[in-house]
Amino acid sequence: MRMTDADRLRDCLCSARELAKLYAEAALEASNNGVREFFLGMHGEETHNQEVLFHFLHTRGEYPTRAAAPGQIAEVRRRYAEQYRRLGLTDAPSFRRYHTADPTMHPAAAQAPEHFERH
Repeated sequence: MRMTDADRLRDCLCSARELAKLYAEAALEASNNGVREFFLGMHGEETHNQEVLFHFLHTRGEYPTRAAAPGQIAEVRRRYAEQYRRLGLTDAPSFRRYHTADPTMHPAAAQAPEHFERH
């Protein structure tokens, strides 16, 4: 069986996802601050790689996703807010703590989609 470019990119996406998990675990287990910072930096890189690969594939229809229904989203928010209050937390939870995965340019802008048409 022959792999397509999209297959290769999905493989890279899975690898980046797994590496990000491993770097996060390594950072949590590190007892040395320098080592911890190194693993956190690597985690940020792989998180960024994963996000770029996902958006690249998704915008070209190679990684379709299904949006949750608004009612489902509201229910999850309600449950988390309830737990948050139950824990006695006072500050609102941040939407995103780290910004290392925010691409400076939308991945689809890197190359025109017609470059990736199937032959």
